Amino acid sequence: MKQFWKYLMIICAMVLMIQMPVYAASSHVDDEASLFTDQEIQELEEFAARISQDFDTNVFILTDYESGFSDNYARDVIESYGTQHYPEGYIGYMINMADRSYWVDAYGDRERGYFNQSKTDSIAEAAYDDLADGEFGQSARTFLNKVDKTFKIKTNAYGPFTKLIVNKGILALGTGMSLVGALLIAGIMTMSRVGKHRDKKVSVRADAYQDGLNLVARDDRLIRTYQTRVRKPKPTSGGHGGGGFSGGGSAGHTGSGGHF
Repeated sequence: MKQFWKYLMIICAMVLMIQMPVYAASSHVDDEASLFTDQEIQELEEFAARISQDFDTNVFILTDYESGFSDNYARDVIESYGTQHYPEGYIGYMINMADRSYWVDAYGDRERGYFNQSKTDSIAEAAYDDLADGEFGQSARTFLNKVDKTFKIKTNAYGPFTKLIVNKGILALGTGMSLVGALLIAGIMTMSRVGKHRDKKVSVRADAYQDGLNLVARDDRLIRTYQTRVRKPKPTSGGHGGGGFSGGGSAGHTGSGGHF
């Protein structure tokens, strides 16, 4: 009888486990507006998760059709979502199709220290260039690339070679090291040959040479010079974003974005 109840409890537990919904791990990409392909979501998810883990922060990307209350719905939604889900701090990116707005938002002392107004402006501007071409997935990749580079530079991830590797790539570092090595080898070989060189006696009289020397004096004189000046046009004012560009954010937030 005891065996019967034992097996019955096991069967009941298995049925409950099958019927229970399976919740995925905390997502870094919430594509409610269906702007990304499945492959793009997977790539963005992995990239954002790696940055979050490497630099002990929260990185996420949102898309939606949710309306806001200000002139930029993306700012309204991301600030509300971010502070609710990541009160300890985050750096996020939002594309809102309700008013075709976008926003880069940094929250938390550490994140705002790394992503100041100038930095969020730069990231938003780079993301807009892709949005203008309708490349939503690439716009999100651009955001993550900029965030990743900023964290690496601010945390000095590669020591004294951090900026070179981040800005030019690891290949540039290898090329630079190869050039330095080649110069050192060339210098050593040159010094070796100079040490073996023997000075030869050189005559100070021109008639000591077989054919003699015929010296001709020349005198170059500068008569006049010409200078051409071209008027430099004044730069035209304007920002990026079809509906305008703005920076700032609510209290405690540093952000930047606009419309496309």
